[in-house]
Amino acid sequence: MDYRTYKLSKVEYLKVVLMYAGMSATIAYFFYRSMTVFALIAPGFIVFVRIYRNFLKEKQKKKLLEEFSETLNSISINMRAGYSIENAFLEAYKDIKLFYGEESLMAEEILRIRRGLEINITLEELVENLAGRSDAEEIEMFSDVLKSAKRNGGNITEVLTDTASRIRESICVDAEIETIMAEKKLELRIMEGMPFVILVYLNITSVGYFDVLYEGIFGRVFMTVALLIYATALMLGRKIMRISV
Repeated sequence: MDYRTYKLSKVEYLKVVLMYAGMSATIAYFFYRSMTVFALIAPGFIVFVRIYRNFLKEKQKKKLLEEFSETLNSISINMRAGYSIENAFLEAYKDIKLFYGEESLMAEEILRIRRGLEINITLEELVENLAGRSDAEEIEMFSDVLKSAKRNGGNITEVLTDTASRIRESICVDAEIETIMAEKKLELRIMEGMPFVILVYLNITSVGYFDVLYEGIFGRVFMTVALLIYATALMLGRKIMRISV
């Protein structure tokens, strides 16, 4: 699997179609009350699909790193128990299978490594291949250290265990930040939806109150400006919530 790209499944594609249709209908109704606008923004679906695909790709990458972190933990324990680095990798499959299941990303990668070792491909090459496909700095770091340790000799167990510990610490810090930010992200989503809740309430309790905003040039311009301000605030909020380690 190449983690640098992401192919939407049929279910995911249907989901993104429904999401964009709902978003387009919301904009068309609340900002313009016009089916023409709904049709005009339909081509934006192409861009939305790309954004959603990138979102899923990043989500998959985080899942891979989480499982890779646990794999490194298992490898470290196995190497301290006297296993070679190759056998430590293979033994890690049991833990990954237990924690994440047989169809998890790292379970499949370890099986791929096992098949590679069986046809005499070196572990360094197999891990380097994974690092290239993952496009993850942490896995690339482990691959570089593994190649260097194999080439230069020395206490490979200590070097790889120390490296694995550092990488796991970095991944864990990122996971802790995600946990801390979860509440703030929920608050952001509530704030994003609140303007529409207020509009629905006012449309129900004060029928015709906003009609002036949907009639004439002034009303159209005003609602367009309001939409741009809302979109800008939305992007700024999401950008603030993105914290990388």
